[in-house]
Amino acid sequence: MPHTDRARWDGPLWKEIAKGMEHKVKVDTHVLLMPDTHQGWWEECKASVREEPIHLHEIPGVKGHLGKARANGFRQGTSPYVSCIDPDDLVIPGAFQACIDALEANPDACGAFTDELLIDINGRTIKPGIWSGETWNPLLQLEPKYLHHIYVMRRSCVEPYLTELEEKWPWLGDFVLKGLICKHGPWIHVNRFGYKWRIHRTNNHKDFPVKDVYAARWQVIPTLYEAAIKYKARLATPAAAQGTTS
Repeated sequence: MPHTDRARWDGPLWKEIAKGMEHKVKVDTHVLLMPDTHQGWWEECKASVREEPIHLHEIPGVKGHLGKARANGFRQGTSPYVSCIDPDDLVIPGAFQACIDALEANPDACGAFTDELLIDINGRTIKPGIWSGETWNPLLQLEPKYLHHIYVMRRSCVEPYLTELEEKWPWLGDFVLKGLICKHGPWIHVNRFGYKWRIHRTNNHKDFPVKDVYAARWQVIPTLYEAAIKYKARLATPAAAQGTTS
């Protein structure tokens, strides 16, 4: 830049421009890709996050060991927040920023999550997720499909458990991780739809071995029980919910 222009660039106008260009918090978000990843759906997924405040990391999946691939994904980048998406799904605009805002407003929280919509193979909405609109309840986390997407976690809460994901959890590592980090604080439910979960014949959740599901539940039960006591979580019986007695 010519010396004669320095005054213009050092003045108030440039300072205002620089202020608008300040680095904003982004989420290190990874996606696991396999040789059989549906390319059409993956292109739709990428388009859905193009304007989101994320650093997208494309990570090779590890056949037969989701935990190793997830641990690698969560180690990417340096942002204080981490997340993941699946290449066959869609992100609803504003979801990541809503989670960032929730975590910034609640510094003691371990993570934040939105509600989701279930869609068919053509992207048409089937129905809202079963727990849409409900505040976080650690007792519901015994169900692997609870607290699905979008979820954003503090890196500092996630890092202590990545070796465990690699060594112990070929399946259900996400589920175990989301349970264990409750040791560090509550989850914040962001009451809005942030994700579209595509339901199709090859969804991975349909292939989880039953014994692995039980093992994962037993791993997180102590932490979720402590969280339920600490945050006074309850599950009403059907009779209690209806205001009747036997």
